[in-house]
Amino acid sequence: MTNGTTIPAPDSLPIISVIIPAKNREGVLVRSIESALNQSFKPAEIIVVDDGSTDGTLAAAQAMQGKGGVNIKVIANATSVGAPEARNMGARAATGSHLAFLDSDDAWRPDKLKRQVEILSQHGDTAAIFTGVAYHRGGKIRTKIIAQDLIAQRDLMGHNLIGPTSTCLVRGDAFLAAGGFRKDMPSCQDWELWLRLSQVGPLRMVQEPLLDYFYDGTGQISANPTKVMAGHRMVFDIVYQMIGNGPDLPRLKGEHEMALARLNAMTFHNAPATFRHLTRALASDTSPATLLQAGHYGLRAVFNHVRRALR
Repeated sequence: MTNGTTIPAPDSLPIISVIIPAKNREGVLVRSIESALNQSFKPAEIIVVDDGSTDGTLAAAQAMQGKGGVNIKVIANATSVGAPEARNMGARAATGSHLAFLDSDDAWRPDKLKRQVEILSQHGDTAAIFTGVAYHRGGKIRTKIIAQDLIAQRDLMGHNLIGPTSTCLVRGDAFLAAGGFRKDMPSCQDWELWLRLSQVGPLRMVQEPLLDYFYDGTGQISANPTKVMAGHRMVFDIVYQMIGNGPDLPRLKGEHEMALARLNAMTFHNAPATFRHLTRALASDTSPATLLQAGHYGLRAVFNHVRRALR
């Protein structure tokens, strides 16, 4: 028993397949695999999809086979198909009733799967369940915990409330019903899938930071402004199709423009783009909350611009 919740009898436990896509992650892949092997609730298998790596990633994955008492399968792509399709390939090869996605530069804390299984034992209708995140960057750790047991679809329409792919444990049939990851998305593949999963069944959250998200991998999409912005625009269009021309449309558009302002102010340090999106956000929504956010991101954009100019 943990936190007052009892894991159900073994014959009713989910069978979990862990799926790890990897491309040129020789230096960090073992950390990811070991975090899956060290789970207090053991997965049935770990599937590593090497997506056309040109370094020692494939050899590193193969060297882990036979360790940890868990079956480790390795799929080797001769050429890269991209992380979304690599995840889909892993899902197609999986034998478990549930799929747990783990990026090759991330790591789970030991009770990650156990805590998710405990919640699933209480809510059998759950399509997918997620956890909080500890972000590791520059020697600092920033923790993000969503204070909601159940993720509201409307909240998810405004921004990626849930977070990265590596927190996800999803029912295999729900993943199939949603259609898997879209391989044509330049970014935001996780957010786009969460929206489709929200139409299949409830999405729930474990309010603990059970994923360690590292920035020491290579080739991260989040570092490419063009792909990030294009992915956001595609998700926004999907949301607008979902809600139609309803009364909530102006507020959603304001939230989306504010999200782009935040990215440009905080991540890409692009002051002109920040103020363009702030102007559009305020044209859609002038609520006090929006005005407060606009002031915050506007000041951050100016601060970062001045700091860079003085270097």
